Amino acid sequence: MVVPLVFAASLHAQEWTTIEVDRQITHPQPMTGLVLWPDLAEEKKSTYGSSITLEFSYCLPCNVVKGCNSDGSIIYDWTWFDNLLADVASRNHQLIARFRYEYPSGNDIKGAAKGATAVPQYIKDRPDYNETYASNPGGDGPTYYADWSNDELKRFTKQFYTDFAQRYASDKRLAFVEVGFGHWSEYHIYGTTLNFGVNFPPKAYQKEFFQHLTTVMGDIPWAISIDAADDEYTPFVDDDELMALQFGLFDDSFMHKDHEIGSKDGYNEECWNAIGKGTRWQAGVCGGEISYYKSSDQKNFLNPAGMYGHTWEEQSAKYHITFMIANDAPGGSYGTPARFREATMASGYRICVKSCETDGTATRLTVTNNGIAPLYRDAWFAIGATRSETSLKGLLPDEELTVEIPAALAQASDLHIESDCILDTQEIEFEAGEGEGGGGDAPTPPDPTPTDDATICYFEGTHPSSNQVVLVTGNSSSSKGSVTYGDKTYSTCIKMETSTELTITPTYSGDVTLIFGGSAAPANHTVKINGEAVTVDSNGQASFSAAAGTVYTINRGDSQIFLYLVLLPAQSTGTGLVKSTGLQSSVPSYNIAGQAVAPTCQGFTIQNGIKIIK
Repeated sequence: MVVPLVFAASLHAQEWTTIEVDRQITHPQPMTGLVLWPDLAEEKKSTYGSSITLEFSYCLPCNVVKGCNSDGSIIYDWTWFDNLLADVASRNHQLIARFRYEYPSGNDIKGAAKGATAVPQYIKDRPDYNETYASNPGGDGPTYYADWSNDELKRFTKQFYTDFAQRYASDKRLAFVEVGFGHWSEYHIYGTTLNFGVNFPPKAYQKEFFQHLTTVMGDIPWAISIDAADDEYTPFVDDDELMALQFGLFDDSFMHKDHEIGSKDGYNEECWNAIGKGTRWQAGVCGGEISYYKSSDQKNFLNPAGMYGHTWEEQSAKYHITFMIANDAPGGSYGTPARFREATMASGYRICVKSCETDGTATRLTVTNNGIAPLYRDAWFAIGATRSETSLKGLLPDEELTVEIPAALAQASDLHIESDCILDTQEIEFEAGEGEGGGGDAPTPPDPTPTDDATICYFEGTHPSSNQVVLVTGNSSSSKGSVTYGDKTYSTCIKMETSTELTITPTYSGDVTLIFGGSAAPANHTVKINGEAVTVDSNGQASFSAAAGTVYTINRGDSQIFLYLVLLPAQSTGTGLVKSTGLQSSVPSYNIAGQAVAPTCQGFTIQNGIKIIK
């Protein structure tokens, strides 16, 4: 019996045949990227909604805790938190939640004093509970402090996370949880005298709490502030048991002037090194918030030329960043929807299929991660309803993984990634074939030769060829006819339907021209540009004057027509120079490569299409 079995195994091994798979990653991936607060995310939904996947909010225990039973069980009403999750999910995003007790100058507790703690009222009503107060710690305003001498507060804090995780461990609307003590749960109470067991939890309790957290949080990835590396406040870096726990890190002053060791201070990088040991990111999600040390930091960090000598792409890769709060960035000249989208896609994971083969009954993949961080929640390759048993969770950058799906792959388009940890409306993409290792948010074939001194943006499916154009919502078609421009014919269009919305953020100032055509004659119909109706001329074109860096929103006008091309202003090709006094600090500046730069940049600078030398 031995010989036939060996022969059969050999024959089976020869039946594997290669299947060509060609995919691109076309949009920001779930659970990654730049983050807005819910109120701004709602306000900017039409322009930034598809450029982000996450929103952040502080969460207050007192908003969901209504009391305590005689047996010690907590009485909850989770309506407030459920409404928050539902609101965020309505924008196709997931929530990063941070529960807190202290918030200097906080006024988000109804009927409470400014700076009140979010400790549940039933604990505050106890005769053995006594909070302390500081009028202006660190210049941040009035602050009350939880009473860490109180045993019920200690018990409740552990029980709260037990109950929270039991309820929300499988909730697709929740991505990550940030945990900590002190001001904003950031592991410090600067400006106040530290008093363990009074205004800050004792180190022994901290250890007890975090060991407990590890046992109850299950699959919910959680992170603590990098300030937990400070041994004045915490036991972490001197305790091997705590350092062995699987938790992530958040840095709430990311990319500030003195962030790096090579700068004047370097405190942040020292903290990352001390508590991260260079490998924390491999098992725990890493993120945080762009610095507010200067009011301009959040507005400037997306400058492609960098801020304080470092670019976002460089720093996010160095610290293996998965998410970063950047709520003030849309108010700056660099924080356009297109740049948000680009920066989001420079963070987190990026799944790639290097090879695909099938033997008629199973499909085998060689998979790697072209991103800068792992995927921290489970996801599986699947064919139809059949999943691989091998999760993509934890796949490190450049690491290879063999994935086998017990189903034959009839056509490459049937291969997809499934996850129970993302919204049903979200999709984890992968790249393969010609798209393997590609960057950006859409396929990028060579641009056509510019005609009439314009850069042409065309569409491949719903993907614009230029990141100056973003399809926020809408559908494409390749069966509505075509248009010819220059010596090229384009057959893919965006259907200007009721829900269709594009944004255009030109790099240079000048006229933007929209070219319509196809089976629905566009002449004399309208398209809305920033809400104003513009009539399409007899050539199927509508133009408007645009300023560099300004966002223009395009919607359907009086009827459905088909958009094939967007002609964007080109870089000025003139040779005339003006004096350095011609520089305007309030006008977006660009270098010769089209990258945004500061007005103080030396050499050639372009403002409003004019070359300026300094």
